[in-house]
Amino acid sequence: MKILSLDVCWLVLMRLFLLIVALALPPVAQAACDLQIASAGPCLADSASGIPHVGDAYGLKITLNVKGTPTQPFRIKWTIASVTNYFSNINVGAGNGYWWYFVWWVNLDDPIPWSVTLDPDGVSGDTNLVNNTASGTFTPVPPSTAVELYSSRMMHGSQICTLNFQAGSGTIHNLWVLFGVPTSHGAQQALSVTAPLNAQTVVTAPYGLPIFEVGRTNVPAATFQDTNAFVVQVSNMRVNPTLLRTGTWSNMNSLTANWTQWLAPDPTCQSTNSAITSFVQQSLPANYLTTLTPYDTARTLHRAVMRKLTYQSPPPHGDAVNVLQDGMADCGGFSSLLTACLRSVGIPARSICGFWQGNSAWHVRVEFHLPGVEWLVADPTLGQGADPTGTYAYEFGYVPDANQYLAVDVGASHLLLNNNFGGIQVPNWWWTGGATFNSYAGVSYLQPNGIVCWTNAAKGSTSFYLKDVPTEGSVVVQSSTNFVAWSPVATNSANGSMIYYSFPNTNGPRRFYRAKVIP
Repeated sequence: MKILSLDVCWLVLMRLFLLIVALALPPVAQAACDLQIASAGPCLADSASGIPHVGDAYGLKITLNVKGTPTQPFRIKWTIASVTNYFSNINVGAGNGYWWYFVWWVNLDDPIPWSVTLDPDGVSGDTNLVNNTASGTFTPVPPSTAVELYSSRMMHGSQICTLNFQAGSGTIHNLWVLFGVPTSHGAQQALSVTAPLNAQTVVTAPYGLPIFEVGRTNVPAATFQDTNAFVVQVSNMRVNPTLLRTGTWSNMNSLTANWTQWLAPDPTCQSTNSAITSFVQQSLPANYLTTLTPYDTARTLHRAVMRKLTYQSPPPHGDAVNVLQDGMADCGGFSSLLTACLRSVGIPARSICGFWQGNSAWHVRVEFHLPGVEWLVADPTLGQGADPTGTYAYEFGYVPDANQYLAVDVGASHLLLNNNFGGIQVPNWWWTGGATFNSYAGVSYLQPNGIVCWTNAAKGSTSFYLKDVPTEGSVVVQSSTNFVAWSPVATNSANGSMIYYSFPNTNGPRRFYRAKVIP
């Protein structure tokens, strides 16, 4: 048998004693975790503390102190109005002065509530939740004028109508094709408009609106194609609510005939129908004429339409009364209902029909008039998509995507040759005769013109680039020495990306360059 030495026995006894003492003592407590928001509030896009302007990205910034050590990574919850985002996997130890910020686009002006919450899931082991949330309200800095157009873009576009009749099937006695005419109003300015070949401009009742009309009489069945083209400037829109609130109901009562014509009911916007007036009464305070300005009345009705309707395409109906009854609509129905509601309270309003940048992305919005300004833009369809509860007035006056949209027609009624046409968003047509009709196709196209910007060039060369380039078609760079004769010097496919050019200089005649976009 092996006998342990006295020293070894003593070492074993000491280890056993230390083990017993360790088991008898309570565990060493980890320092309690306490997440503390030291400061929080709105910030600019570069994280600098401050109030953003309308039209800029809106941001929130927090400074955080951490006492102890969180048991596991946590999240930060950021909320502006109805929009919530999260930062995940925040993994920090004890310390002071940690900071984060979050920036995103929210199409709202006027006072906007915000909040920031640390560890909304309660996973950090925080023992003091009283300083985990900060909240408040900020009002983005408005423009200095009641209405401001900004971020303007030059665009070119066209609409094509193709009607196919079976060749040899007979004679078409009358064939009429109608195009909307882009005009200057609201957020857009028509720079040039080229009518379809052999079209005449017809001013239609009841609103005195122009359309292009192509007429054919006693023609054999065939395929017919008509095109109009245009160059426009479209801009984003933002407003100063405080200045717009200075307009009074007394001002509204003294409007001239060019505005009051947009108060009458029409087949699409039945503003005097009892269903519409009842909905308006339910949506506004009983004493709104003394408690709300015309601006706030329009804003309240905009939100009421957002709350009332659900988007559906295609919808059962498009007129205001049936849309209200259905509770669902596409963009045309949303616009019809808001237009009818605004007219019902004496605010001139109309639908505007057009399409987005690209090909045949059709959309309908609303324009309304307030004292001291021209046409303001509202989009209850996109507003409802952002906030189905109608709590916040998205896309009302402040419309930061208006420079991507063109209206080719306004109003919802054109009386012509005993026919009543609604908004001519796409070419309309009708015909009489004994031919066989096969098919119809309508295509709308809208793309940027591109902007030539000069840049630094090496000696002996000329350099420039083209920005805001179309996503389709071709870009042809042309050169001239006299602004009369132009010759192509480069051709590129347009894909939306900036295109850079550099050409050598010579000691010959001075040269000029331009970029031409071909759809």
